[in-house]
Amino acid sequence: MKKEKIGVLLPVFSLPGDHGIGDFSHYAYQFISWLKEHHYRYWQILPLNPVGPANSPYITVCSEAIDIRYISLEDLVEKGLLDKVPNHKANAGRVDYGSTLAFKEKYLRRAFKNSKLSLNSFKKNNPWVEAYAKYLVLKTINENKPWNKWEVTKVPNFAKDEINFHIWCQFIALSQWNDIKKFANKNKVKIIADCPFYVGLDSVDCYMNKEEFMLDEHYNPTVVSGCPPDAFSDDGQLWGTPIYNFEKMKENNYKFLIDRITCLAHRADILRLDHFRAFDTYCVIPAGDENARRGEWRVGPRNEFFDALYSREPNIKIIAEDLGILFDSVHELRDYYHLPGMRVIQFCAFETLEENDNIILYPGTHDNQTLYGWLKSLSKEQKDILRKELHRPSDLYGALFKEIWNMTSLITIFPMQDLLKLDDKARINHPGTVGEHNWTFKFKNMNFLETVKYGH
Repeated sequence: MKKEKIGVLLPVFSLPGDHGIGDFSHYAYQFISWLKEHHYRYWQILPLNPVGPANSPYITVCSEAIDIRYISLEDLVEKGLLDKVPNHKANAGRVDYGSTLAFKEKYLRRAFKNSKLSLNSFKKNNPWVEAYAKYLVLKTINENKPWNKWEVTKVPNFAKDEINFHIWCQFIALSQWNDIKKFANKNKVKIIADCPFYVGLDSVDCYMNKEEFMLDEHYNPTVVSGCPPDAFSDDGQLWGTPIYNFEKMKENNYKFLIDRITCLAHRADILRLDHFRAFDTYCVIPAGDENARRGEWRVGPRNEFFDALYSREPNIKIIAEDLGILFDSVHELRDYYHLPGMRVIQFCAFETLEENDNIILYPGTHDNQTLYGWLKSLSKEQKDILRKELHRPSDLYGALFKEIWNMTSLITIFPMQDLLKLDDKARINHPGTVGEHNWTFKFKNMNFLETVKYGH
């Protein structure tokens, strides 16, 4: 395969960072320069929005905002808004989200006081941002309760400066990210971003669009998201986010959902639509259930939605995350719009694979084991099958890596951990679990680029 079709998956938070987390600092630019030097053409990231419960980037308080932890303080120093900033957990191998936010916010408030920026144009061009800032203020006043439990619903006059601080943070974060994307594109690297399908109840998305969700008179969900029981789980999966009211959305041509998607698409070159199958068929579970056993499938907006999306954004580039056991109608919807789907080797290594030049191929995603961790976990019988298929190599990992590299695909994305042959200690996420082992992996310094073992 030509290397121009190869990319690397690395969350921004996993980059080295001098202030507790990988962010929009010079390390991001160094990584892009490395991609260019080694002829990788894609950098896939995870959602940049503020992390939600258990630090997951897939449930957020605002899907269009950027987590202020990603703001580069060194950039603010260079712009004269801050004096020199000390390091904070610079050499940590895990992100401590709580301490990192506290540390960065202190300096962001100082920089905001020193800033003379006018935010009027930014607010006009980003209509979501003022609502988000007011939401954060009201959430603080209401002791961090979800919006459907708020007693105070009007922003007090004295909060104007606090609102402007939150808007300023989003301006800085978006400006820094746009600079990174421009640098990447200048160096022939395209950004692949990620759009979660659902939003959380405790979000400005839901708060500002209450009528477009399945909520009762007290604004509690009547049904929630998940996946029914299958061969892998007797209880199914209970995600718990509110369900869209697609009939209501249809009245305004799915504006809210399209606004979300296009906002994120404009910040990247290609957008992966997570849980693509829900546009075709989505699962609803009665609110209050402790598992997904009563989950049932309903028909999604299908072609009506995508016709509306492409009518507004005819040049949008989309990847359909079409993993799992799917109905034929999901594939039909994907193929009708000629969208590339996904294939994960860890899910299909022991199947007969047909050649396909319209898929995005992965050894594994952020939800999988590392390729080396997966290989180590296989039974002796499974490893013997692979050895036979790969002509009994002395280096099984290297042979499997090369096999994936040379498979036919539209694009092949390797997690950075797989270029380094790292084990599951470097894994990004363990679905169905909560803990510090999820969403926290971080490289301590840039030396990892000098130890890449595969892919050169």
